[in-house]
Amino acid sequence: MGHRYAFLFPGQGSQHVGMGADLYERSPFFGQVLRRAGAMVGQDIEEAVLVGPAERLTETVPTQLSVLALSCALTAELDLLGLAPAVVAGHSLGEYSALVAGGWLDLDDALVVVANRAAEMADCCVATPGAMAAVLGMDPATVRMAAAEMSGTVVVANANSPRQSVVSGESEAVRLLSAVLLERGAKTVIPLEVHGAFHSPLMTQAEDRLAPLIADLPLHAGHTPLISSMTGRLVTDLDSYRSLLARQIAAPVEWVGVMETLRAEAVDTCIEVGPGTVLRGLLRQFDRKAVSASCAGWGDAMALTVGDEHLLVA
Repeated sequence: MGHRYAFLFPGQGSQHVGMGADLYERSPFFGQVLRRAGAMVGQDIEEAVLVGPAERLTETVPTQLSVLALSCALTAELDLLGLAPAVVAGHSLGEYSALVAGGWLDLDDALVVVANRAAEMADCCVATPGAMAAVLGMDPATVRMAAAEMSGTVVVANANSPRQSVVSGESEAVRLLSAVLLERGAKTVIPLEVHGAFHSPLMTQAEDRLAPLIADLPLHAGHTPLISSMTGRLVTDLDSYRSLLARQIAAPVEWVGVMETLRAEAVDTCIEVGPGTVLRGLLRQFDRKAVSASCAGWGDAMALTVGDEHLLVA
């Protein structure tokens, strides 16, 4: 029996200047997608990725489009190597990369919706500023209970692992909740360098404005099963999923649920397809014995590595 791979796609925050530069040199597809994305929004996203500066790349529109572009280009490379996933999932923005990889949405349509998603989120950050913070060493359920006690708007935006979550909301409410969580035993609370309160009610304006585009999005049943980051479960009904996707910007990311479903699907290796290794780290917190890989090591070939060991070189 062959491997059952899961392709996991990271979201905003995983980007860095120079990401995919080696892929850019060996394959024209990544550059083509970056240029198509840049033309849609009137920005040189290709230069932002390859040259920077970092401040430019961290702006919401170039960040989201560049992460989507790299994730999809990496997926194409894996396909050339004959590596196909048994299931796909994405964290927040990464869900759109998963939709493309799983055959649920065409790349051009994904670029359009992500360009609009990012622009609406950027506008919303200006209209309703907020903050986010990572909470380490405390289970998400305990964090949710503490958030429910607070005045002001603050929620668990990401349930990332049994010992890590992200809170999001009004800046003062996030600050006060952070202090309470530290008093109640959280190992640490780290403010995040973000432009707004993603996956919180403060994003409702962006969600409402994006809704008509999601309603017309040409989704179709994919060739590979998809796990929704909003429910943590496999997608079985397109109409219900479309309704969920329309609420994704303000809804929490249920990544713990995603990992539980991966275990139930008997996946033996998870491959993080995109910049960084954040999702691999979360997987280890969920299951120390889980086998995971990241895309790295371009030269004449692409290598997938598990820790320091090569999983595949082709």
